[in-house]
Amino acid sequence: MSPSTCLLLIDLQNDFCHPDGVFARGGLVLDDPDGLVDRVNRLVGAARSGSVPVAWVRMLYDCAEDAGLIATRGPGIAGAAVHRGTWGARLLDGLDAREDDLWVEKDRFSAFLGTDLQRRLADREITRLVVGGVRTDFCVESTVRDAFMRDFEVVLVRDAVAGYFPDLHENSLRAQGTVFAEVVSLDRAIDNLY
Repeated sequence: MSPSTCLLLIDLQNDFCHPDGVFARGGLVLDDPDGLVDRVNRLVGAARSGSVPVAWVRMLYDCAEDAGLIATRGPGIAGAAVHRGTWGARLLDGLDAREDDLWVEKDRFSAFLGTDLQRRLADREITRLVVGGVRTDFCVESTVRDAFMRDFEVVLVRDAVAGYFPDLHENSLRAQGTVFAEVVSLDRAIDNLY
């Protein structure tokens, strides 16, 4: 893959993904988190073999007030979800994350809003993002749309994103695939991009 590419992985945290996380306890259950970890790790392995940087984006809060309006609308955020230093804020076990990867902390849905992500990508002359993570119709879609509006070419890996509601997940993939991103399978991403 071109050195202008970065693999961007969004919110693969315990509270969002694990069956014991805050969101699952509130009824928002992610289907097959172990399978998602395996598919994401396949992408990560391909990226590493092609010297493509890997960036992990995490939603983190020190307290509920940091979440603003999100805390009043999102189950769990007003309580203990993704609070810095907690088990729920950590990435899912088994993900091939490394200390020398890029790490981005955000407090809103988009990985670009209020972060230095755009500058860090520009410093590395990144022009293309390959995206995976959760939740397809919230944080992934917000990030993909913002990336497109910042003139990044975006490739969204269908098998490496997930959401809580199949209809919203599929509708989001369709919407993103209209203009904001090229939506591809995991195998195609690995075969043709890496």
